[in-house]
Amino acid sequence: MNQTIARDEATTRQMQAARPDKSTWLAANAGSGKTRVLTDRVARLLMGGVSPQHILCLTYTKAAATEMQNRLFKRLGDWAMREDASLREELLTLGVEGTIDSQALRHARTLFARAIETPGGLKIQTIHSFCAALLRRFPLEAGVSPQFTEMEDRAAAQLRAEVVDLIANGDQSDVLLNIARFTGGNTLESLTQSVVQHAESFGRPRSRAEFAALFDLKPDDTIDAVLRDVFLGGEAELLARLAEIASGGSANDQKLAAKLMGVTGPNLETLELLETALLYGSGAKAPFGAKIDKVLTKALNTANPDVVDQVNALARRVEEARVRRVGLIALERTIALNDFANVFLPAYAEAKLRRGAMDFDDLINATRRLLTDRAVSAWVLYRLDGGIDHILVDEAQDTSPAQWQVIQALAREFTSGEGVDDGRERTIFVVGDKKQSIYSFQGADPDGFDRMRADFAERLDAMGTPLQQTSLQHSFRSSSAILGLVDMVFAG
Repeated sequence: MNQTIARDEATTRQMQAARPDKSTWLAANAGSGKTRVLTDRVARLLMGGVSPQHILCLTYTKAAATEMQNRLFKRLGDWAMREDASLREELLTLGVEGTIDSQALRHARTLFARAIETPGGLKIQTIHSFCAALLRRFPLEAGVSPQFTEMEDRAAAQLRAEVVDLIANGDQSDVLLNIARFTGGNTLESLTQSVVQHAESFGRPRSRAEFAALFDLKPDDTIDAVLRDVFLGGEAELLARLAEIASGGSANDQKLAAKLMGVTGPNLETLELLETALLYGSGAKAPFGAKIDKVLTKALNTANPDVVDQVNALARRVEEARVRRVGLIALERTIALNDFANVFLPAYAEAKLRRGAMDFDDLINATRRLLTDRAVSAWVLYRLDGGIDHILVDEAQDTSPAQWQVIQALAREFTSGEGVDDGRERTIFVVGDKKQSIYSFQGADPDGFDRMRADFAERLDAMGTPLQQTSLQHSFRSSSAILGLVDMVFAG
């Protein structure tokens, strides 16, 4: 006889999100109890007979991993000490289905010891810790030293600063001086951190022509050439006449006249000033388009048709020139960044090699290469397949594109159909909230949360098994706060 328990709506939805037999994508608001949902799911997996070493829980920070592990072990330890009636009620509330007999109760009481004592144990860790452990297990396949040490953020920042100092005092200091022109309010620390995070984008030195093509520019295009195409002669007189006419008009005309007082000649400063005077702003229906017949107010336009025609022609030239001017600035910044990166990255890699160290980006990138290298990935995944059947990802809004590729590779067998016929149940559970993303400076990609949801939905659907997709958007009161859930549930 099945036993049931009355549940309110909040508990029911939490229980549904924690179902261990369904792959689930969960968006949970701050303070909604998502950590409880995640630990509920792990507890139900264990209760269902899944071995601890077959479960992998990935989160973003060590603090979150510690909290999750402490909560789970506290719960399992509590089960070991509970009396039958109390434990049975706890399991029913958790969502354990079917009859909870004495055998089920005995099983529940053993879970704490199993989670502690099972070889390999229950893996609740940051993705960086997981990658480090994987690389130490397969160092030859990954091409890393088995004795590598992990650099924390502070140590990595210090080493990057030392490398910058070496470059500044070396014979390639010009690349540092060049990039410094474009850093603005950003520090070299934030610049070098970003360069390291995107190291694989700087594969080789590229020519100016290659970069120019990206911005639809000619390799020999320059600001001087742009100025020559705008200032054909006579513009100083035209703009002086325009200012004189505008000074006798409306308040807006007078503002234009005051602005034109800043014209100093056919130079870059004047071009940028004319962009603000003769083009619409970024919020207009036609951003940065020429203000044809709109530079002056209607009354002044009617009274000065010859000047209006000349101003319209100049405005069109300024509109065309702005695209090239902005493109040239982007081109120079891109060249400076690429030149700097191709000096800095080899020097930084050499400095890490001398110390036998890997930073967090190295751990992720080396693991990604390992799991996507056709020559060795099948072997590595085969060895891992005996240890991972259920992947749980916490704080997914702070997961970077490279980290998502690691997760995709780990889930390859049960999102591509390769492991469908072996009789093993595999699931993936992802929880996050884009509004809570705070690690974009470390490469986090909040929009990746939605892209990966669509990707995993497509992959699971392509397996040829019935796919259940349920989108629940509802807010309800839990014991602590409003719990907003949007989940997608796939048939296991």
